[in-house]
Amino acid sequence: MIIHAQTPVLEVHDLTVTYARKPVLWGVDFTLPAGCIAGIVGPNGAGKSTLLKSIMGLIPVSSGYVRLFDHPLDEVRHRVSYVPQRESVDWDFPVSVLDVVLMGRYGKVGLFRNTGARDRAIAQDCLDKVGMAAFAKRQISQLSGGQQQRVFLARALAQEADLYLMDEPFAGVDAATEQAIIKLLREMAAAKKTIVVVHHDLQSVRAYFDWLVLLNMHLVAAGPTEQVFTEEMMQQAYGGRLSLLSQVSDVMEKRAFPSRED
Repeated sequence: MIIHAQTPVLEVHDLTVTYARKPVLWGVDFTLPAGCIAGIVGPNGAGKSTLLKSIMGLIPVSSGYVRLFDHPLDEVRHRVSYVPQRESVDWDFPVSVLDVVLMGRYGKVGLFRNTGARDRAIAQDCLDKVGMAAFAKRQISQLSGGQQQRVFLARALAQEADLYLMDEPFAGVDAATEQAIIKLLREMAAAKKTIVVVHHDLQSVRAYFDWLVLLNMHLVAAGPTEQVFTEEMMQQAYGGRLSLLSQVSDVMEKRAFPSRED
């Protein structure tokens, strides 16, 4: 993939986050170029979701800072879209699919102003892009997990942002939905959007991401995937978690010997 800009879209400098005086992230320091699909990878409890939330200002940081497009978040919030984990949303709330996607337009029209015909057209187009146009009038409580995730993505698209932060968008979706999402993310990156994805499936890392941030409460490595997704780096991040290391080894072996039969 072509990296489109020299100025970092995201700069995280010496970031430390604590919960109840216990550090969950410390000294995290990296930059992210424009036009890439970046994965945030690490073991459970590594601070992956915490990193996204701290970038969005949803939780306080103990030290360090975050800059987006060389500005503080408050100055460029309209250029950033955040997609939380699906489990964090009350899907029983009585609202339609189209209404959820229209919420993505509030940053453009203002929170207390009504959306207009253009906003509805944009929302409908975003639903069409994720294969959910036929569900526009359906209540969100009637959707499957994969359909809910597609609606989340449509809402993010409706924001017309430049940077998208997504917390496990592939969790709990079927294979068809996962492939549809990654296809759309690649199209977004080709249009010079930047996407950051918290991800847990190591087998798809190399296929999905051209940039990688490897965490285990501190930064293990950040950079192009081919430089970061190595057995040595994975061992540093996952330590003695043998089942995960075995999974990585299988991936590495298949890559080294692609013609070998299982």
